[in-house]
Amino acid sequence: MNTLPQTERLTKRLERITVYPNLVSQKKFWLQLYNIEKCVFTVHLYSLAGQQVFKHHIYHSDLHSTHTVELPWHLPRGIYKIAIRYGDSHYVQPIVIQ
Repeated sequence: MNTLPQTERLTKRLERITVYPNLVSQKKFWLQLYNIEKCVFTVHLYSLAGQQVFKHHIYHSDLHSTHTVELPWHLPRGIYKIAIRYGDSHYVQPIVIQ
């Protein structure tokens, strides 16, 4: 049973962030943004020790878009956490760099 009023249900949008591939080769990955208003995204990459090793800003100007993020070549292989922040929201996902 849905208790939200009809107008409130219609205004709720499903926002989605997809980072792919999860296994990064050639030091780049893609960030797909779906149903997200215009804003600035900050992409942080952290080592498993919690040290920030990369930071990048993305200027998102459409509801749906795909952005390529290129990492520095000196970044060693390993497991990292990617954190994406925008407005009051954030998204975190592990990635593996080959």
